[in-house]
Amino acid sequence: MDRYAISFLEKVLRIYSPSRRELNIANFLADTMEKEFGFQKVNIDGAYNVTGEIGKGRPRILLAGHMDTVPGRLPVRINGDRIHGRGAADAKSSLAGMLIAASRSSNDLQGTIVAAAVSDEEGSGQGIRELIKRGVDADYVIFGEPSGVDNITIGYKGRVAFNLRCKTASVHASAPWMSVNAIEKAFEVWGTIQEYIKKNENEHDRYHSISGCLTKVKGGTSHNVLPSECELTVDIRIPPQLSSSMVLDEIGTVIDKYRTDVSFPDLELEVSDRTEPFQTDKNSTLIRALVVSILQVRKKRPMLLYKTGTGDMNLLGPALNSPVITYGPGNPHLSHTNKESIEISEFIQGIEIYSNLVSNLVRMHGR
Repeated sequence: MDRYAISFLEKVLRIYSPSRRELNIANFLADTMEKEFGFQKVNIDGAYNVTGEIGKGRPRILLAGHMDTVPGRLPVRINGDRIHGRGAADAKSSLAGMLIAASRSSNDLQGTIVAAAVSDEEGSGQGIRELIKRGVDADYVIFGEPSGVDNITIGYKGRVAFNLRCKTASVHASAPWMSVNAIEKAFEVWGTIQEYIKKNENEHDRYHSISGCLTKVKGGTSHNVLPSECELTVDIRIPPQLSSSMVLDEIGTVIDKYRTDVSFPDLELEVSDRTEPFQTDKNSTLIRALVVSILQVRKKRPMLLYKTGTGDMNLLGPALNSPVITYGPGNPHLSHTNKESIEISEFIQGIEIYSNLVSNLVRMHGR
């Protein structure tokens, strides 16, 4: 068993690093990358991303993983073949595996590995946005997220999130006929938006259909006052054949019907997030190289996954004219739970697969 790799992952897990509180882990990773792993040009930027390089020339291979986690401490412990702790699945094991694999590829590497420990992935994505702003030069990009060691994620749906506000005149609850109930009216609009979503849903193909839900509701001021304001937060996931503009235009048409009704309350829509769907060509060199890498270690052909969520791949993919995939050991269903953990054997195999991937990409590049 690879005791060094296990020890390094354990150290990373013991550093509590929820989104926007990554400075301690950033300092630890930067120090380790420079002093133990042989990275050059190690840097911590203003968003606390840590970057470094090994090797020189082409191809340039970006190995990126996020070092932040959702809030909530979990005790770090090893129980048999499993290590437990916040981030064990999502996604410190992938990041640790990438950094170790990069360090072990340095002796005979023909090309450049660029490693990025990214911040705020579980938050608003400030880390990856800063990375894009600074400029990324890479021929191939691999994001470390728990896809499972036998799966490769090549597509994510997009996302639109917005707040819908409804305002009416405030009156005493004993005379509700003098105004209209802002909560009831807001839900009336939401009902019409739901009808639009259902027309575009396909329960047999979730990846290629729209989905949406309410995630927050805020309204009312007192038990004896007719609610004069209501705010609904809506999350809509967008399939690859659509764009955020197309979806927002349709929703805008729905809302405009109410705005032209003089008897209807004031309505406001504020968009808080627009993330476009992204999908990598399944015939790309990157996917072929990773399929071979997994076959070499696992002796089985991996599955290609299309996910209904979103990730940093959605942001970086459109910014680069290069293939981007998401891959990492671990069970994604354990992410964000109090049972978060990873099989140590899978983590070790992940390191070997990342190492093979670098070698295979160098060999296949330009062919």
